[in-house]
Amino acid sequence: MTAYNPKWLDALRIREIVAAWRRNEWIDEPKWKNIEAAYPDQFYSPNLFVRIGLAFFSLILLSAAMGLMGLFFDPDSEIAFATFCLFVGVMALLFLEFWAIRSARHYGSGVDDMLLYFATGCIISGLCLPMPYQTDELVYYCVALPFLIAGSVRYLDRALSAAAFVCGLLILLKIALHVPGISIFLLPLTGILFSAAIYLFAREGQRRHAWRFWHRQLSLLEWMSIVTLYLSGNYWVVQQVASDALQMVDMPLPWFFWVLTFVLPIAYIWAGLQQKDRLMLDTGLGAIAGAVFTFRYYFHVLPWAWAAVIAGAVLFAGAYFSIRYLRSHKGRYTYAVEGDKIWLQELEEQLIEQTIASQNPPVPVKKDGFGGGQFGGGGAEGNF
Repeated sequence: MTAYNPKWLDALRIREIVAAWRRNEWIDEPKWKNIEAAYPDQFYSPNLFVRIGLAFFSLILLSAAMGLMGLFFDPDSEIAFATFCLFVGVMALLFLEFWAIRSARHYGSGVDDMLLYFATGCIISGLCLPMPYQTDELVYYCVALPFLIAGSVRYLDRALSAAAFVCGLLILLKIALHVPGISIFLLPLTGILFSAAIYLFAREGQRRHAWRFWHRQLSLLEWMSIVTLYLSGNYWVVQQVASDALQMVDMPLPWFFWVLTFVLPIAYIWAGLQQKDRLMLDTGLGAIAGAVFTFRYYFHVLPWAWAAVIAGAVLFAGAYFSIRYLRSHKGRYTYAVEGDKIWLQELEEQLIEQTIASQNPPVPVKKDGFGGGQFGGGGAEGNF
């Protein structure tokens, strides 16, 4: 189902896990060299900053190539231009499939990313351009969703996974918005149920070994579903939607959404501590800050500066006591980072690595076998 070589993906994943063991000094250098030789990395996957540079360079080349082909074919009508976009999108997709992936062995290099985005954008644009101007947005979302899902599944792309998540949510919200009389109740309920369904789907998918190549996409969907679940019950979000989309001055059942605004962050933190789930814990801490600012927006009991200080103090205290609580359970929790990470955590690691790249690496302390450390949990995807 995926366009990339499954054996190489397995080898890359094994090397990533063992590299984390090596950083934690759980294996010595000879064992690391043996594993490198047994599982060679066949992909071209540069670091984040080279990947961004190659993506921009590829975009420039693709735009120039499309412009030259446009001068040659000269599409002089809307239908002709839509057909031209479809042709360019299919050509970019074939170039991605047969050259970038199969021949040049690109994997997350920036070149394959931009070819995928360019092809997907051209194909969706080619299908949507012939539609009448009064076409409802829901139709555009329905046209785009299958291509976003197919691209994210076949090419293991998290950006398309996130776009598919947002597109699917917007489709359901647009449908709920057109239900007369009960739209104000259906909108938050739709967001909550959709988020809960995607969360359960992502958690279950991360437990399946057959879905191991999509663990990073599922981890991102898990995080996004947690965020949208809280936003669907946040009083400020629901009130703004009721005011802007439905022109309602008084929102029904305000107490219910106030309860969700403050209860959900506490539930997130408790679930994160109980399940050793880093995503749930981090999102819960952020949701507490959101609850404080939501309360301050409607009740001016404190200046914004004081509200920010209080929110920061609450987050600091929550982090401090959470760490003390986790440390009291030796062997169950650890600071070691294992398992799949969302893109925010990966970006943080890349920045840290680039910052200390000029420093001399520490001399590894050799140990016999594994160092007796415990694996930390980032959710259900900790084991390969």
